[in-house]
Amino acid sequence: MKSSGWWLVSVYVMCFHSSLILAIKRIVVNYSSQNLSSVPPGLKPSTEDLDLSLNRIQTLSGKDFSTTPLLHFLNLSWNILENIDMDTFNSTPALEILDLSHNRLQNLSDQLYLLKAGNLQYLDLSSNMFSVMALGKEFSTLKSLQWLGLSAISIANKDFANIANHTLKTLFINTDKLQKYEERSLMEVHAEKAIIALSDRDLDIAIAGDVFASFKEVEFTKVDSEMKVLQQVRRRGAVRTVSLEISQVKTTWEILTGSVNTIFASVIQRLSFSGLTMTKMGNGKPVSSSRMLESFSTSRASVTEFLFDQKELYNFFINMPAKNVSLTQTPIIFMTCPWNVSKIEVLDLSDCALTENIFSVGPDMECRTLTNLEKLVLRGNNLKHLGPLTSRIHLMDSLKHIDLSQNKLTYYEDQGKCVWPKVVHVDLSSNEFDQSIFKCLPDSIRILNLRNNRVTSVPPDLRDLEDLSLLDLTDNRMLDLPTCQAFPNLQKLLVRSNSLHLPRPGALETCPHLKDLDLSRNPFICTCALREFTNLINNKATQTPGVTLGHWPEGYRCSYPESRSNTMLKDFYLPEISCDGRILAVTILIPTITLVVAVGLLCHRLDVPWYLKMMWKWTRVKHHAITSQKKSEDMEGLRFHAFVSYSQKNADWVKAQFLPKLEGNCGLRVCYHERDFIPGRTIVQNILRCIEQSRRCVFVLSSHFVQSEWCHYELYFANHQRVMRGMDSIILILLEPLPSYLIPSKYYQLKAMMSRRTYLEWPQEGAKQKLFWANLRAALQASLPVSSEREEE
Repeated sequence: MKSSGWWLVSVYVMCFHSSLILAIKRIVVNYSSQNLSSVPPGLKPSTEDLDLSLNRIQTLSGKDFSTTPLLHFLNLSWNILENIDMDTFNSTPALEILDLSHNRLQNLSDQLYLLKAGNLQYLDLSSNMFSVMALGKEFSTLKSLQWLGLSAISIANKDFANIANHTLKTLFINTDKLQKYEERSLMEVHAEKAIIALSDRDLDIAIAGDVFASFKEVEFTKVDSEMKVLQQVRRRGAVRTVSLEISQVKTTWEILTGSVNTIFASVIQRLSFSGLTMTKMGNGKPVSSSRMLESFSTSRASVTEFLFDQKELYNFFINMPAKNVSLTQTPIIFMTCPWNVSKIEVLDLSDCALTENIFSVGPDMECRTLTNLEKLVLRGNNLKHLGPLTSRIHLMDSLKHIDLSQNKLTYYEDQGKCVWPKVVHVDLSSNEFDQSIFKCLPDSIRILNLRNNRVTSVPPDLRDLEDLSLLDLTDNRMLDLPTCQAFPNLQKLLVRSNSLHLPRPGALETCPHLKDLDLSRNPFICTCALREFTNLINNKATQTPGVTLGHWPEGYRCSYPESRSNTMLKDFYLPEISCDGRILAVTILIPTITLVVAVGLLCHRLDVPWYLKMMWKWTRVKHHAITSQKKSEDMEGLRFHAFVSYSQKNADWVKAQFLPKLEGNCGLRVCYHERDFIPGRTIVQNILRCIEQSRRCVFVLSSHFVQSEWCHYELYFANHQRVMRGMDSIILILLEPLPSYLIPSKYYQLKAMMSRRTYLEWPQEGAKQKLFWANLRAALQASLPVSSEREEE
């Protein structure tokens, strides 16, 4: 068995008003698949959504839900329910969604519990053990019912009499176990849409005929391979259906194209296929009707035959006489150009495998027959280069909206000049663009979506885009606010979730027409430099009615310094004295001068200068005594030129760069812990041994280094060894920028060494790396004793 929970959610989303979908967003109390034989006692009064599916519950009593007055959603599918007390839902006046499918309920005329569930909007009773479809009088009390799911062994006239005065949004009938159907039975039901799960038996023909005559929207699932039910659209004189969806069908190309021609001969305006599998290609029939459909869509289509003429497939879809054509979630790699001027206005080819060669006719020719196309959706394909792609579409004269999101698109000037039609809405979100994309935009653009890319700035030499009114740069890498010099009429700017630390207030002053601004979820550094910007956005949020600041104030918080972390910008305040140098100087200098004079007088009285003079002389004498000795370095006991300390997250750099450059032809010996630590000894013993036997200690510094506890110990031992030897034996390599505020306080010795700039910086440019290695080798070069075999315990 399999749960109908996801089916419930998907149908609910499709069939109900958007305000009701909020129920799905709440947290569901989940008791599914717990082998329960009854409703668990002690349900919390706050319970709103409850899932009891896939259990062994046989009976519902009148007290099962007495503690859940807020219950809104209840899923009891895939149990063994046989009896439901008529008072079961006495205490659940808010219940709107009830799934009782796949149980053992036996009489549709005796569901008395429904008398206490008058607010139900969704009710699924399908796949139970109902022998007849006769609905009891209790169904007439469900005035709010919008979705009803049923099934039975027999369907007869008058079975739906008790809901004849109701108008449903959707009627779902599963005919899997249906054995008898009386014609015209379904014509008593008033519903906007019918979903029929067919049985692949002769009864399907009669049901289809009544469905086409009764419902404006029809969906058939599990259609037979010959699609016989579709022939009913021309056998009935009064066909009301204008929208038809076929799902989960396996057929041949010949039958599919023939069935589509049958649909074209009817009054149906919208036709869609989902879960379509074609088992055999060939002998297809082109569309023979001149009638235009409103829409034709196919999703999740596949072909099981390995070798076939793909152009026949592509030509059938692209030459479809419909205003809206959709071919989605299908592994097509190409799309042809229509033979004649197409009347397609909206073309959706999202979630396929298309490349930028789409619609290409030849090396020197582009598609000229899609001149009526107004909207093109190529979301979620395999597009990589934007420049060539614009050549495919530049002859689409009517194109206004293009969606290229969720691809791998980039743009660089070597891709060539971009040639766009006069599109006004371009969606380039979720690609791999950087700031070069601004050099490949149409002059006519009004709405630009660059969400989730790699843009760090807006180029200053950008040509004017006078019509641009909305610019979405959410989830990029913007370091500062863009100016509106190139967008003089910009009305909405979204720079949410970027890398804005200290935005320039002057950038907003260049946007005279700006009405909506969203800078939330940026890592603002709350220092004096941010005061002017904070005052500006505070004014825009509170004093300027013409500008709306999105997600203010909750979305605007300090990220640094730590003392103000998570503080809202509206509460950020620094006193004038902290930011005005003149006031600060006067405030500090007067006490300082007073203190210096007082200390000077005290020192003179206590003869402090004399003591300092004596200490200085002693230090000079001591220094002279040490330096006058012969400067020869004691190499006894040293086995390595250097011991390297690094974070494990920088191991790739050490293995690929550090070791090959120093060992090999250079003759240097590096103590590398993965190779030279002695098994059986503790880590601390190995660290001490390696530091004592190494002439130098090299530390590879990064943000990961200062987070490693073992790196802290290695630095501590090496610094201690430096003091004992009386020489500077530590070399620091800065692998990446490491601001002092990122270094924990326990690394105070590291801060002191870095403040004197006693470190080498790893250059990213290849030309500078040779000098880096030369300097490092020179610092490590020395004549060590011949290395002996590894010492034994």
